[in-house]
Amino acid sequence: MVTSFTSRLGPPMEDFIQYKVALGYSRSSYDKFLALFDRFCLQAFPEERSLTQPLVMVRLRPKETANGVKRRMVAIRDFGKYLHALGVEAYVLPQAMIGAYQPFVPYLFSDEELTAFFAAADNLAPHTLSPYRPYIVPVLFRLLYCCGLRPHEVRMIRCADVHGETGSIYISDTKVHRDRIVVMSPDMQALCRRYDATMRTLRKDRDYYFPNPQGGPYSAYWVQQQFRHCWKKAGLDPERGATAPRVYDFRHNYATRTLLQWMDEGRELSTWLPYLSAYMGHAQFSQTAYYIHLLPERLVQTAAIDWARFDGLIPEVAP
Repeated sequence: MVTSFTSRLGPPMEDFIQYKVALGYSRSSYDKFLALFDRFCLQAFPEERSLTQPLVMVRLRPKETANGVKRRMVAIRDFGKYLHALGVEAYVLPQAMIGAYQPFVPYLFSDEELTAFFAAADNLAPHTLSPYRPYIVPVLFRLLYCCGLRPHEVRMIRCADVHGETGSIYISDTKVHRDRIVVMSPDMQALCRRYDATMRTLRKDRDYYFPNPQGGPYSAYWVQQQFRHCWKKAGLDPERGATAPRVYDFRHNYATRTLLQWMDEGRELSTWLPYLSAYMGHAQFSQTAYYIHLLPERLVQTAAIDWARFDGLIPEVAP
């Protein structure tokens, strides 16, 4: 989804995003955060054409996390740096004001929760605004869980990217612009072949693998909405402790369960982690090694693995 900025600062914000896209950044890295800023500018400073200090003092939004505020501040800071580089007078948020991100703890699903969740997804009724929902949702969420894909990557898969005969999916629209190929397990491959056969009879002209009624990709909001609907339909608690489940947590669970499986099989993690890193599309090996933090304490403490070898690989903040 491409946002149309409407405040006085809208045109330079659009120019800034186009500049970042030309450098290889994803538009989504800035679009949603500057859209919120654009809306605020229009409401609170409708005549302001300059990036002033009062304008950029970020206000906490309802239910917004500390890291969410920091992401908005980074986008506004980068916009200010862009204007300043062009010779335009602009206030640039100091880096010290943003600070470091707080370590994130993902939601790790139990086997019982996964069983209940997918049972609910398999029994969704059609919706007037999404008539193919009963076919799309079960496969989309299983791809997230079984292949460790990012939600954005799954939404943007095109039919031409999926090869049912080989079980491979070409992932091109990635967070870090690193194209890759992921290979499905035999059961996931069989499920996708059945899904594709069904959708070919319903939407012969579809381009996206999971098309919305207009033929384009579903939004991130729609996917999260379906996740919450299935979670509630399954009768699961909305929160466990301080962490609420999210769609993105399927990716964390994939990495963690893969590591656990390799440990059960007695594999040397230092040898196998690079394979997981390439499969998940991480730009740096340390981003994959981060998931060691999520392993159960009793396994991390095992003497069978020299965890000290990973000390220099594990970053302080989650990717």
